[in-house]
Amino acid sequence: MFVWLTQFILFRLAFGMALLLSTDLLASKQLALNSQTADFPVVSYCVDPDWLPYEAIRNNQHVGMSFDYMTYIGVLAEINFSLIKTESWSETLDKLKNGECQVASMLNRSPEREKYLLFTRPFFVGANVLVSNVDQPFLQGYENIGEQVLGTVANYRQAEYIKNYYPNIKLKLVDTELAGLKSLASGDIDLFVGSLLSINAQIQKSGFSNLRIAGIAEPQDILGMGVANGDQVLLKKLDTAIAQLPEWVHVDIYKQWNNVRVIDEIDPRYIFGGIGVFICLIIIGIWWQLIIRRYNGKLVAKNSQLQALQNELVEKNRRLEFMSMRDPLTSMFNRHFMQDRVEQEKQVSLRTNVPLCLILIDIDYFKAVNDQHGHVVGDLVLQEIATIVCSTIRDMDVAARWGGEEFIVLCPNSNLDDAIKLANRLKDAVSGFDFNTVGHLTCSFGVAQHYAKESFVEWFDRADKALYTAKDTGRNTIIAAK
Repeated sequence: MFVWLTQFILFRLAFGMALLLSTDLLASKQLALNSQTADFPVVSYCVDPDWLPYEAIRNNQHVGMSFDYMTYIGVLAEINFSLIKTESWSETLDKLKNGECQVASMLNRSPEREKYLLFTRPFFVGANVLVSNVDQPFLQGYENIGEQVLGTVANYRQAEYIKNYYPNIKLKLVDTELAGLKSLASGDIDLFVGSLLSINAQIQKSGFSNLRIAGIAEPQDILGMGVANGDQVLLKKLDTAIAQLPEWVHVDIYKQWNNVRVIDEIDPRYIFGGIGVFICLIIIGIWWQLIIRRYNGKLVAKNSQLQALQNELVEKNRRLEFMSMRDPLTSMFNRHFMQDRVEQEKQVSLRTNVPLCLILIDIDYFKAVNDQHGHVVGDLVLQEIATIVCSTIRDMDVAARWGGEEFIVLCPNSNLDDAIKLANRLKDAVSGFDFNTVGHLTCSFGVAQHYAKESFVEWFDRADKALYTAKDTGRNTIIAAK
């Protein structure tokens, strides 16, 4: 227990003062850690041993983003995590199935995994990308792959997703992302799909200068923890701890592990080459020195190319991550992200028997705004509405721009009365706001609570009908769906 505490203090010493000042809850638990850690229950967990920067096992130690998250979560949940080492992701899944590992540190939810795992709320979202070894038009998902051979890692969520929804794709499974990128570089496959951050790290580390991002792959990574053996008590503790993580923790971890650096290391082969060079210098003298200078010039040029590639990839990754889940005009979450999030919250609602509601919002007479003042003013109104919605909803709610002048708010753990109260606050906030150039505007609202076994389309349709009823009954009105 003392070793675990020492590792924790050394690992986060630089952020200790921020931890004590950022939130009273984390501060009180940190101050009590010395006396309470010995009494914390031990929970075994497994990781993917080769998935950096998300997680890995190096020198028999757990490293990566998931280690940093579990350090904080363990303190907040009052748990001592104990790593069970595995040699592969397949072995990790087997240990979770037989209950030898109680927790998976960082993974996606999928229908197959839901058979033997419960899932916490997610704490990290990342994009998946398609990688190619040739120049080709940017691919918008899997529909345009055609007859090309696509590689992905066996037992990863992407493999399960492609088999279920795109069975006609020619799919080749590999053991690791590194093996997949090597197959792509050698021409054994035409495309490879994987997580953006880990693909970026592998390309930087292994020097695949001929590989390039060719498109965004669905669905994006929405990563949380998995709990084995149906342990609802442990699931609740972890969910509570994750919800209490302050925003600076997420930002700190992301910055630390997204900053991939080029590291110049001496390959052992160059040592033997150096011996050969030394012998040749003795034999052929100045002639060999000229060859060495030429060779060194090539190395400098290659290193400069690698640095330029890194800078290009980092910038592309930033743009792709934003594009994958954000609306470019309002910076709110987009429809694609919201559809994924709704499916997650539906599963949580059904499993825990807590209510779940949708609020649809439509700006009244928005067409008149565009007609009278122009689309530039209309765009400013949309941005101001987005700011009002995001600043009025609760921390647990999720808001997105659905399209045009329509917005959507997902309300977890909320019944119809709770959602109507929130809709009233939103209605008052909009109607009381003085919009630049336009003046005062109003919105109409449709509210619907999710019914068990109801599809998202059916649920959304009820909320949409309630919204149009609000439009037909005078606008600036809230209508609850039946």
